Amino acid sequence: MTIRLPFAAFMLGMSLSLSLAAVAATPEEDLASAKPEIEKANADWVPALQAGDVHKAAEPFADDAMFILGNGRTYTGRAAIEAFLKERMVPGTRITGGTIQQDGIQVIRDGLIYEWGHGGTTKVDAQGKSSTSSGLYLTVWQRGASGHWQIIRNLNF
Repeated sequence: MTIRLPFAAFMLGMSLSLSLAAVAATPEEDLASAKPEIEKANADWVPALQAGDVHKAAEPFADDAMFILGNGRTYTGRAAIEAFLKERMVPGTRITGGTIQQDGIQVIRDGLIYEWGHGGTTKVDAQGKSSTSSGLYLTVWQRGASGHWQIIRNLNF
């Protein structure tokens, strides 16, 4: 059987169109699919830091995500974000508590969601001194090719 190039190109185009159509979702569908993943990531953040598990804490981040601190320092890529989190785990220091409180969430366009809120962590250093850091955050989530939601930008203020 001989397939002519125009027909093959047409079929390839149809296949791609159907694949893209399957990914497109309404804002309501995006929000419904994203919320459980975002809530899980937020719920897992502090316990992961308390356990010293920076890999788990960084799981929600895309491979090319950016973590931007209030002073402008930026960490690009999940590996760099993990290294930053590990760097903060000074020997003898432990995270004893914390929260992430989502204040809002908004679908911006297909496959892109903004989340904002406030949070912080409490840590105890090797001398037993307790300190708390807190602030506002803005997180941009994107639906990946697998359909799962990942952080592509995280800004802490």
